[in-house]
Amino acid sequence: MDKPHILVVDDNHINRLFFESALKKLNCSVESAVSGFEAIEKTQQQCFDTILMDIRMVGMDGIETARQIKQQSAYKNTPIIAVSAESFSLDDNKDFVDSLLKPVKQDELAKIISTYSTNSTAFNHQQALEISHKDETIVLHLRQLFITQLKEFLPVIEQLYSEHQFNELQEKLHQLLGSAKICAADHVVEQTALFKIKLKENWIDAEPHFRQLVTVIKNAISSA
Repeated sequence: MDKPHILVVDDNHINRLFFESALKKLNCSVESAVSGFEAIEKTQQQCFDTILMDIRMVGMDGIETARQIKQQSAYKNTPIIAVSAESFSLDDNKDFVDSLLKPVKQDELAKIISTYSTNSTAFNHQQALEISHKDETIVLHLRQLFITQLKEFLPVIEQLYSEHQFNELQEKLHQLLGSAKICAADHVVEQTALFKIKLKENWIDAEPHFRQLVTVIKNAISSA
């Protein structure tokens, strides 16, 4: 499997060095851009799995940079992570799927990359083997059935969420969680469980978690 290819956009040299070092420890391939203008140029020349975007930069800030990158057809679905020293509203900035608060910790960075990189491992194969009594054929068969289920579930849960049919949505999420556990789809399990909790607590605050769930579902589908 190829390494996740990450673009770090930050006009601070020390910040870029930190992310380059931390991401390489996570077995990522890393490119850096010192400005929004350079970031746009690099995205026009090559493909990245995930982009870490500093918000406050001289010249062109991260919000405008992300907006212009998202206008490129190749980057419409690419996760862009906001990196800021201040609280960042995802609801007001739809070009971003998540955010990191400076100073960024290694475990927080690892979770972000694991969640959003399409090259991250969607399934814990060793755990799936344990669940299926070491039968590789069963593991692969169940995984294919699960991916088919994900393709069917995704438009359904998106519609239920948009229509605020939260009781029906919780039922679908319960089904999804059970299937994901059997197939050891760790990211789907984690994000489904978290979203179920947030949805029950306050659906208005659950929007970022729903977007994360949609992302990990799409990643699992694309891993087939």
